[in-house]
Amino acid sequence: VCSEMLYVAKNCAGAISAYGVESPWFSETSILLLQLLVAIPMSWIQKLKYFQVSNIIANTTVLLALAILLGYSFSGLVTEGPGVGLQSVGPDWMIFAGNVVFSFECINFVIPMYDAHEKKETFAPILAYTLLAVCALFIVFGGVNYAFYGIETRPFVTLNLPSNSRVGKVIPFAFALASLFNVPLFLFPAAIYLESQFFNEPASCARTWKINGMRTILILICTFIAFLGKDKIGAFIAFIGSFCCVPLAFIFPVICHAKICQPSRQMLVVNGAVLLLGLVLFVYTSFSAIKELSKIG
Repeated sequence: VCSEMLYVAKNCAGAISAYGVESPWFSETSILLLQLLVAIPMSWIQKLKYFQVSNIIANTTVLLALAILLGYSFSGLVTEGPGVGLQSVGPDWMIFAGNVVFSFECINFVIPMYDAHEKKETFAPILAYTLLAVCALFIVFGGVNYAFYGIETRPFVTLNLPSNSRVGKVIPFAFALASLFNVPLFLFPAAIYLESQFFNEPASCARTWKINGMRTILILICTFIAFLGKDKIGAFIAFIGSFCCVPLAFIFPVICHAKICQPSRQMLVVNGAVLLLGLVLFVYTSFSAIKELSKIG
């Protein structure tokens, strides 16, 4: 949630500056606060199905913007050649590893999606093929853009676009819109879990407003955390990926699989290897991100 809020602030601020507008109302901090006007009411939605429209808009916007960004970088590679300063392994590769693991940010949606899926037997194949396609997209997209921009690649590649071009003025806004719609959606699983722990009384108007109040507080906490990390966005995203996404993607699933499925000895070896990878990533990438964040100021 914090990262999505930063995506909104960074992309909007960059796009607005491309139009030559300079105002404290459109600074990154101001945009962080302004987006609360949309994020807080949307966070009160209590059924996942009601996010369908906003999710379709966000996903369609992102796919179109990704296609445009990829086409722009690919055409640039063809006409202008590779960027300068390309490295196979850079000095901040541990920060990069944390950013890579952040790709698992939505892994906590697997269980809610499985519960909402009508034909349970088709869920696993759909999930596997979708993840493979997403991984391929990430690899191609990241590789092509880094090859074109080289050492000048920004944490938000939308900000690498020429500010005086039509693409540079529109695409950041498109990503900001998608991220804005994702803020309440990404809060949903955590909010549902907390509500099951703290609000067990029968449905009532009072209970509904207690839930809304808790979700509002969660959004405000995320806004504050995003404000703290806005000046070191790469390290901040890496820390979220390392500290939060690594356990969700590599550690907890292995533990649950071993407890519930009682796997064979061969599968236990695989589980152990995945668990070891997760622990190494958790320790080293978290340490690297914290070290980088400590350099702020």
